Amino acid sequence: MPFWLRVNMFFRSFFLQAGWNYVKYQNFGFALVMMPFLRRLYRQDPEALPTVLARYLETFNTHPVMASFCFGAMAKKEETIAKTHNVAEYKDQVAEWIGARRGLSITAASIGDRLFWGTLKPLTLLLAIFVWMLLGVNFLESAGAEIPLSPLYAFTACLAAFFVYNTIALFVRWEGLKIGYESDDASCFGLTRFDWNRTIYNAKRIGIFFAVGIILFGVYRFFDGVRVDIHFIARAVLVLSFVMFSFITRRLRLPNVYLYIAAVIIFNVVCLF
Repeated sequence: MPFWLRVNMFFRSFFLQAGWNYVKYQNFGFALVMMPFLRRLYRQDPEALPTVLARYLETFNTHPVMASFCFGAMAKKEETIAKTHNVAEYKDQVAEWIGARRGLSITAASIGDRLFWGTLKPLTLLLAIFVWMLLGVNFLESAGAEIPLSPLYAFTACLAAFFVYNTIALFVRWEGLKIGYESDDASCFGLTRFDWNRTIYNAKRIGIFFAVGIILFGVYRFFDGVRVDIHFIARAVLVLSFVMFSFITRRLRLPNVYLYIAAVIIFNVVCLF
């Protein structure tokens, strides 16, 4: 894939969801991204382009960042279709293209949802809060206290979160096109070249580090000047008990919703005393 064509598809990938609809989801954006490649591939046979484009306007839905793997893979499969010599071979290759599009979009969506929505976005939010705390911004004062927040501090924390998230997202968008195009079915068009589960696991551990740091800071601020009596101890034990029960119910695969309902009721009753 020529560099200029890769750049064109890369910038068009940001508009994948511009034509999102409830019927075929991202199909308009998918066709928009692939159009430069299709025009170049079928420039000797422009009459075939409408029929080819109709396949790209069918249902398509995946994670917008991980979609770059799909773009590269579908481009490679389309080159194979364009080289067919008879109708039977053409139908077989089109059937493989459809199966690869469906399977790859589902796999990429699963990885992208867990990596970007479920891990990276919460992680960068924790990073922003952690940066604010390192800069001396205190979120734990009483409601009536004045909390001075410098615009520079706010901008620094937001910039850190924005930079971390988008650096990773842009890298995946750019490299996914190349990897998807250069890989084959055996490696799921490049998706199996990365240990996504370990990446997600390590990212969550980093998130836990930030969360523990924030919690410890909060505990320090909370206990600073607090008078420990029987009421405080009882409430602390109650909170810790529910935390322990939540781990037990999760281990036993019991619905936590009942535990949460009980916790809300009991905490409200305890707060009356």
